Amino acid sequence: MSIPVLVQVYDEMRRLAIAGSAVAPGDFRLRKLIPPLEQAGAKAPVFGKVAQAAQAVVDSDEKTAANALLELTTLLNAILYTQGATGIAGELRPLETVDLGGQHSKASARVLKPLLEALTSTGSGRMELVKDAFERGTFKDLRLVKPAMGALDDSYSEISQFMAEKVLPLYGKAIVPELRAKLDIKGRGGHVHRLELLHRLDPEGSRELIQAALNDGSKEMKVAAIECLGTSDSDLPYLLEQVKAKAKDVRAAALRALTAARSTATDAVAALKKAIAGPDLELIVASVKQCALPEVQDHVLAQAEAQVAELLACKEAKLQGPQVGRMQQLVMCLDGRSDEKAEAFVLRCFEKARAFSAIKSEPSGADLNEVVAHVMVEGTPRMQRQLVAEHKSLAGGAFTSAVFAARATLPPDGFFAEFSPLLKAGLPKRGKKMSAEQERGAALASVLTWDGERPFYNPWLERGLHVSAGRAAPLRELDPRWLDAAVDARSLELVCRLARPGHAGANQFLSGQLAEMKESYETLQVLETMVRIGHPGAAAAVIDALRKSAKSTGHYYVGYWYGGLIADLPRSALPEFEALLPTLPEKMVDQLMDSVLALKDKPE
Repeated sequence: MSIPVLVQVYDEMRRLAIAGSAVAPGDFRLRKLIPPLEQAGAKAPVFGKVAQAAQAVVDSDEKTAANALLELTTLLNAILYTQGATGIAGELRPLETVDLGGQHSKASARVLKPLLEALTSTGSGRMELVKDAFERGTFKDLRLVKPAMGALDDSYSEISQFMAEKVLPLYGKAIVPELRAKLDIKGRGGHVHRLELLHRLDPEGSRELIQAALNDGSKEMKVAAIECLGTSDSDLPYLLEQVKAKAKDVRAAALRALTAARSTATDAVAALKKAIAGPDLELIVASVKQCALPEVQDHVLAQAEAQVAELLACKEAKLQGPQVGRMQQLVMCLDGRSDEKAEAFVLRCFEKARAFSAIKSEPSGADLNEVVAHVMVEGTPRMQRQLVAEHKSLAGGAFTSAVFAARATLPPDGFFAEFSPLLKAGLPKRGKKMSAEQERGAALASVLTWDGERPFYNPWLERGLHVSAGRAAPLRELDPRWLDAAVDARSLELVCRLARPGHAGANQFLSGQLAEMKESYETLQVLETMVRIGHPGAAAAVIDALRKSAKSTGHYYVGYWYGGLIADLPRSALPEFEALLPTLPEKMVDQLMDSVLALKDKPE
């Protein structure tokens, strides 16, 4: 039986159904297919029946066209269904698949759409959206695997780096084939991230690619490949050769690889000790602080002891700055160490704080004191206690570290009694010069609002010491009275961080602050807090914010930011949102519909 003519009739039938049966009478395209159908009907009567049904459609009028089109549709679908075939000629082979480790789809299309837009477009505001999606676990959705991998080539380097470091490792070795397929060893940017990911996910399997990048890759790829070495003893001669390279980034990569390899070979240890004793120390501070080789640890202490003596003896301002910078680097190499020798040295540096403060170079002795204090708050209990005991004599970042140490070691009521008076001096207003007391109050606020994730203090970044921040000591719970103090100090950030359900003062303060805000983007933090604590005016505030956003032209992400707030409200707010939706732009309604449905499905 000849099927193509039936397929053509089927296509015309679909066209007419979409356009409407009113245009079917006299359709010339369908009329042209009737003769071939009648010719085929001489051999297969069923084609004749299709020809008759098609003719009935062509000869119909406005009243009969709908029934005629429906009869043709029913007959044609029945015939094509019986003539369908399954399977395909050729050898059967299993499809190539990869296991994503139990990932599953949960996000709705309305949640995915703005995220996909952020991953595949350009413009501001995308980084915040990507981070928020990561924190919510949205990237576990299988539909985001390919867009996430494509974002390695994003023009905004922070997004590509975030995808490489945080998001893509979630998928494990399942993405290795795709990474290998897209890798260009002569490329830059995203291709460097691909090579690093391949090494991270499949160290052994990526050896050949790393070697190819070393031999034929771009400069950036060679540097990345060098840092991937160290997993084999055969890498050692090459790394020892590269630590002598003229290019700083090549030396840095080779030294970091040597440190990570933790080789006890005499040549490797000697190369690391030489770097620590020279200007290359600044390139490897983060690696040295994690190195557990006793010889390296002892060498760092010896260098630090000698540097302290040289710094205090130096009286020339031009020479003091570089010496302070090197001292900062050596102290940071001790960050996280708890052995007695390191503890004793750091405490001796803390005792010399006044002598260091007299150094007015750039960086200054005060900058050095801040780094020492940071190491202490990350250090042993003895270091923390000593830091807390001297907090009244400290300033700047050193004082901030002391407050963190106090929150980690003092009981909640003792911490409140000691530090709450600082809020009474008033917190600084944006753009205004701070008094000494306001600076201390701002430092206290930064400790009270710390979220446990971001670095709480990074003095070395401002001084060119590119060292990743460590973890602060575990912090104790806060005394409930801090919320009363925050309301009295009229600190919005503090109140939002500390607010809890049923606190009348916080409820009144948040309502007042919301009424004073003019820009919609400023209200999000307040709205999130009001919803979280069950503020009696939360639903009305969210509705008001949505109405204001509807008047603006840039409300593409409104559903993403406000949708979660709607779903977290009590079900009693449903009638208000059902009444609101018809008044909003269609784009906003489309974004908010899932959240309103989630609110509707909540138990009473």
